[in-house]
Amino acid sequence: MRCRIVLPLLACLSALSILSGCATQAPMAPGNPDQVSIHESVTSAPVRYQAIKRLWVESWRSAFVVPTYRSQQEAAADFRRQAASLGGNGVINFGCYSRVISPNPPPGSALACNGTVVRFE
Repeated sequence: MRCRIVLPLLACLSALSILSGCATQAPMAPGNPDQVSIHESVTSAPVRYQAIKRLWVESWRSAFVVPTYRSQQEAAADFRRQAASLGGNGVINFGCYSRVISPNPPPGSALACNGTVVRFE
């Protein structure tokens, strides 16, 4: 009885891992962080781009821990470095949110940020 359930499940998981491997893209050459533009919305970004990676939310680990920053400027600098290392030249949908649940978080409180690394065409 257990084999009837386990074997089809393993077959499905193997097929999914093979298919997901086919969908991955070749890594791009690292770029210069100073040339990475940050956009809070896609409306302020160039129209044509290729999404590379959504930072800090793609992994299951993000449910438990993500990097925090003291300021939005510190986060933007880190996102520029991350984007450049992945071959991106932009970050869209960039946003930072206070980790302190309060209507008026204290200055310098930890910020959690996210955004999507893209390559503008």
